[in-house]
Amino acid sequence: MDADPRSLVEAPVRHALAGVMTRGIALVGAVAFLALWQAAAKPEVSVRDGLVMLAVGILVIYSLLVRVLGSVRGRPSPEDRLRAWDRAKEMDSDEAALSLLVAGWVPAGLLLSLVLLVWPHVTDANPALAAAWVVLGIPPIAMAYMVATATWMDACRDDLARAEHESDVVFRTYWSNVGH
Repeated sequence: MDADPRSLVEAPVRHALAGVMTRGIALVGAVAFLALWQAAAKPEVSVRDGLVMLAVGILVIYSLLVRVLGSVRGRPSPEDRLRAWDRAKEMDSDEAALSLLVAGWVPAGLLLSLVLLVWPHVTDANPALAAAWVVLGIPPIAMAYMVATATWMDACRDDLARAEHESDVVFRTYWSNVGH
């Protein structure tokens, strides 16, 4: 190990924190783009319907992909998951605070984007169409939002816990070979 041992030990956690921020911004950005495009372009009703379905599809695919990858990689222990953010703060409090801020704002950004996407439907001039969206459209959207948000929070903790485990392995490997 030629590099600074501290940077080698902290690298997995820093990488995981950067990944949390990147994935969070990308997830919210994709759904927000659809909402803002709809607000700016004012497309036809069929296109608006498609944008809502696309947003729900993004959330469902994200949730499924994270769950499948999580089952392939395995789940960290509950203790490691519980302490993930605290241990990240011990390594770099500023970057951990920024990542936690982004992680916390992802559910708010998704909710705002989904409300912007659905708003034209529930305020439609045709009361029957608006009622249909309230009764048939909002429940699956709400379910996709709740599943994606829960998946998001679990994925953040899992990624940090895995990175901290990797960091511990690097630390122990370094100190086991110091004299050699």
